[in-house]
Amino acid sequence: MNNDNYRAEYYKIKMIEPLKKTTREYRENLLKKVGYNLFYIDSEDVFIDLLTDSGTSAMS
Repeated sequence: MNNDNYRAEYYKIKMIEPLKKTTREYRENLLKKVGYNLFYIDSEDVFIDLLTDSGTSAMS
């Protein structure tokens, strides 16, 4: 049996959910509304969370 073509998966997809895209104007108004404090933005308004280490994109 030739196993040279077998490759281990580098990752597994655990979850799929639709992402909400917004306009730049919407994001600018949202930032002004929360006083430029990113921790006050609702998770549904976050496209990708690169701010926190356990943020809205974290999975346990």
